[in-house]
Parts: sequence; structure tokens; C-alpha cells
Amino acid sequence: MYLYLKSEIIKIRRTKIGKMLLIIPFICAFLALGFNFLSGDPQVISLSPETIINHWGILWLSVLIALMAGLLNNLEKKSTNFKTIIGLPINLQKKELSRVLLVIGFVALGSLLLIVAISVASLLIGTNPYLASVSFCILTVVLMFVVSLWQVPFCLWLSRKTNFFITLLLNSMLNLNLGTLFAPTEDWWLIPYSWHLRVQMPLTKLHSNGIPLPQDDELLSYSVIPIAFILSVLFFSVLTIMVVRSFNKIEVK
Repeated sequence: MYLYLKSEIIKIRRTKIGKMLLIIPFICAFLALGFNFLSGDPQVISLSPETIINHWGILWLSVLIALMAGLLNNLEKKSTNFKTIIGLPINLQKKELSRVLLVIGFVALGSLLLIVAISVASLLIGTNPYLASVSFCILTVVLMFVVSLWQVPFCLWLSRKTNFFITLLLNSMLNLNLGTLFAPTEDWWLIPYSWHLRVQMPLTKLHSNGIPLPQDDELLSYSVIPIAFILSVLFFSVLTIMVVRSFNKIEVK
């Protein structure tokens, strides 16, 4: 598996993938900070770390996953349209699994960069996050990363079957619309796009619409976190198995 992963890393050298990975988290942080500072309200400004996390969950996390998966597939499509891979005496299932792991690594690094941005924002503002501690903000980003991992095999499959732009548009719009719609409801667990938005609420104490939650609000219950975690791990495992097996069938096309 190490050799498969190493070959994928070599392929992405001198490509736009690394640059996009660095840009996305800081665009998210910059826009969220700008949004808060434009209000001119000190209380809103003090919510900047939580707002960064909120913007990350609503849009930018799904954008990052779709970008990384789409650009990785575009690299193959523009070169030989997977013909080189098909012609090699390799295990295609392990090859696709290595691509899944590579995108997961990208998303993990992007989440780490966001944590850095949140920490810097907290220092620049001069106060702790208004509703949640820095440690809770970091924990939220980590949990959102884990709960969103199912999007990785999904976007790799979707971009392989369609194209980069459809994958980016569909994944971000489904997250933006379905995620925000179902996250505050009792049926949140039925929609995978709402899982990461729901787990952030009790930790940041911020509604997915960006408004602070009342102290006695039901959305502050921590009971949703283990449920979302288990559902996401199971869904990720199922999707990964399906996508890896479907990639093996590319050999007969």
C-alpha cells in the first residue's frame, strides 16, 4: 500500500493541488473574519473563531473535499484517462484505496491549517472565543473532519463518473442546502450532509445559521456526537468498499 500511495504523491508534485490545499482554509478564515468585522459589533467580532468553524462546515469543507478528489481524477483524465493504470500489472482496488487515503490526508492537512487560522484569529482578537474555548474549537474541527470522511470516496467516484465541475457544484450545494436544512431538525441523522453541522452545535454553541444558541436549547445536547461518529464511520466504510470495488471494474471498459 505504501508504494501505491507514494506513486500518487509523486504524481501531484508541481500541480495546483498543493496550492489549492493551502488557499481554501485561509479563504474561509479571511471571509469569516471580514464578515464579523464588517458588523462593527464587538460581541460579533468576539465570535470570529466560532464563525470560522461555522463557515467551514457550511461550505468550505465540502468544497475542499470535492476539489481534492476532482483535481486528482482530472490529473488522470487529462493524461491517459486511466489507461496507464489499467495497463499496469497492479491491484486496482489497492490503487483506488491509496487515492482515498491521499485525499483524506489532504483534508486532514486542510483541517490542521484551519486550526492554525482559528488560533491566530483568537490571538489577534485578544480574547478567547466568545462561546467556546480554543480547545473546544480544535476538537470541533477534528470531529467535523472525521464525520465528513464519507464525502471522500463519494467525490472520487462522482468525479470519475462525471467531471470536476459537477462534483464541486453538487457536493457543495447539497451540503449548503440539505445540510443546513436538516442539521437543526430531529431527522438530522438521515442526511449525511447534516452530520458535521450537527456535531459542531453543542461544541461551539452556535446554530448552523450563525446565531448563538440559548443555554437551554436542545441542539446543545452532546448525545448527537457519538451517533454522528458511528454513522459516519459505518457510511465511510461502506462507501469506500463500494468505490474500491467499482474502480476494479474499470479494467473491463
